[in-house]
Amino acid sequence: MRNLLDVDRRPFLNERPARRQMSRRTRWILWLAAGALFAAALGYVIPDQVQARDHYGQAHTAFVVTRLQTHTVTTQLDEVRRDLNILETQVGSDSTALSQDSSQLLGAQTALAAAQAHVTQQKSLITSLQTCLVGVERALNELSVGKQASAIAALNFVSAGCTAAEASSG
Repeated sequence: MRNLLDVDRRPFLNERPARRQMSRRTRWILWLAAGALFAAALGYVIPDQVQARDHYGQAHTAFVVTRLQTHTVTTQLDEVRRDLNILETQVGSDSTALSQDSSQLLGAQTALAAAQAHVTQQKSLITSLQTCLVGVERALNELSVGKQASAIAALNFVSAGCTAAEASSG
């Protein structure tokens, strides 16, 4: 009796199926096809790598140029910052000097206004004194010729000016 298991014997999953031998010609064709495929892949990859290398070279050159320009601009920016700091210091000093000068100018303007008021007062006093002096001279001239009434009248005429001059002179 035959065993049913032998007839339907299938290989287990971990068993490899029996391999068929290829002819020498088939192996040569497969090797030639693999070589041609490898050559085609190599023919495709090499120009792509050359192009990538050229692109990398250009990018690297642009990077180096950009780095140099960045260094140059950074140096210039540092110089501008130093100049700006110096300028800010000068502006601060000039602002302080301007404030002091403005204060001194205000003091000078106040002194000038006081001096002008004093000059105006002195001018008024001089005018009153001149008026008084003219009246006294006239009175003396009138007395020298014996006209006592005219001399009194001349003194009465300038007495207000003489009183004002005496009051303002202190």
